[in-house]
Amino acid sequence: MFGFGDNWSNENHLWWTGAQPGATLELAVPVEKAGKYKLLAQLTKAIDYGIVQIYLDGNKLGEPIDLFNNGVVATGELDWGIHELSGGEHVLKVEIVGANNAAKKSYLVGVDYVKLEPVN
Repeated sequence: MFGFGDNWSNENHLWWTGAQPGATLELAVPVEKAGKYKLLAQLTKAIDYGIVQIYLDGNKLGEPIDLFNNGVVATGELDWGIHELSGGEHVLKVEIVGANNAAKKSYLVGVDYVKLEPVN
């Protein structure tokens, strides 16, 4: 991602290609110790990116996110709320729900990072 600026962690992102509306991608989110965590993430936006719905352990996190932008940019840090999580593996699911009318319909998704911050 270094060709698009320095807004991505480690100059990389997970790039999901070849999907269509209704497709899902599941990512493991390991939690070492049970507790309350703020779930944060950064995605990528571009002209050929889709609209996605995010889920944690099957529960919707807010409204769909439109990843369309006329140019490649990072979303900035997204706050997906505070969650009480047990120790072990949790599932973050990304579902492609469509595309912006102005987008090239490739339905791409880029995930820069997902992180959990402990909440006291």
